[in-house]
Amino acid sequence: MTTTKWTCSVDSNGTANLYCELTEDGQQPTTEKVKLKGVCYSPAPINGSNSYAPALGDWYWDDFEAGSTFISSWSPLLSRDFPNFRNLHNNALRVYCMLSRQLEGNGTFPSPWNNGHYFTHKNFLDLAWDKSAPPEAKMRRSVLVGVPLPATMFWKTQYDQASKTEIDYWTNVLRETVRSVADHPAVMGFTIQNEQDGADVCYNNPDWAAFWWGQVETMAAIVKEEAPGKLAGMATHDDPNIPLKASSYMENCPSIDFWGVNTYQTETFESIFKDYGSLPPKALKPVLFTEWGMPATSHRDPNNPGTIYADDQTCSKAAQVAQKMLPQAFAHPLCIGLYYFEYCDELWNQPEAPNIYTWWGGPPAPGFPNGYWDNDGFGLVSVQRGPGLPNDAPIWANTGPNFPIDVHTNRNNLFSTVANVFKTTT
Repeated sequence: MTTTKWTCSVDSNGTANLYCELTEDGQQPTTEKVKLKGVCYSPAPINGSNSYAPALGDWYWDDFEAGSTFISSWSPLLSRDFPNFRNLHNNALRVYCMLSRQLEGNGTFPSPWNNGHYFTHKNFLDLAWDKSAPPEAKMRRSVLVGVPLPATMFWKTQYDQASKTEIDYWTNVLRETVRSVADHPAVMGFTIQNEQDGADVCYNNPDWAAFWWGQVETMAAIVKEEAPGKLAGMATHDDPNIPLKASSYMENCPSIDFWGVNTYQTETFESIFKDYGSLPPKALKPVLFTEWGMPATSHRDPNNPGTIYADDQTCSKAAQVAQKMLPQAFAHPLCIGLYYFEYCDELWNQPEAPNIYTWWGGPPAPGFPNGYWDNDGFGLVSVQRGPGLPNDAPIWANTGPNFPIDVHTNRNNLFSTVANVFKTTT
């Protein structure tokens, strides 16, 4: 059996270190210092959404049988994308959702919490690990598994109003999901939430903040109990007041191994590193950029929002920013790595559809290379409908994905720039 054990810490010199202890079948353990060169991978098909029940963005579960019916997984998406990862030279993937039990189709919570199919994720993790390749081939990718605990589990006002059914579901599914994948060598750790922070709940309101950080520790402790050789973390917004005003709460989170920050800085990361580097000793932990990226699409025809295409000039501008920012992150002693946001865009069918950030109907974003956000704005690859499918085609066809699946095309300048930084970073 092959195993991996992950540890990270900040030494007395203020340098963050991330180590993976690898034990191959029948061999002595070897330990390697790792810098995470990752990509956020959330391949929501056009007309799908990570907010949709029952899966909530879990595109990674295995095929299964329901009685006499065979349910095909989303493996065609993985077969499309994984060969291209070799061109990207990434050594890590971040996924936002894995669930051992899914919600009901109408978005309600199952009662009891374990009513329904038990979902596994072996095929995806096996593809990431690529056990047929020797370690020196550098084809193995470590996976940061997300369990998308909602604001309900952290915001005191919401938690107090939540049903026992909902709380039981999230608490138990977190534990069961972690346990179900903890022994896979591809798994490096878990995030317990993504951007469920806020000024009042993190530092402005003492009662709410005490509850919020208490829940962070409680949920992270579940991860450490079920997967003691893996990392526990979370991803918050790039809010400088978190390290500046919440340090006393952060000191009481020993089960958190790293501080994950979703940041979109375009000039320098120094303010982030300064603020997190100034935390008191009990709160000082490695910093992991759980998201960083640049929009890369051109304007679309406002009369045809389904028309999506890349613009070479925009991609070139995004690549210039990436060339400046990625090496800066990797070189900082407090940083253990970065996940580029993202491989392909996940932001389909938001409630504000077609999208409040589109150039014809939303506020400008002058800090970005193209001056605006877009529905296919982020991604190292562009996404188009499968040949012959209408714009309103469903993503699911009875017992499996609707074919043909979306077509991906590398945004060459941006893709090659990120790939080259990944390839040359040690």
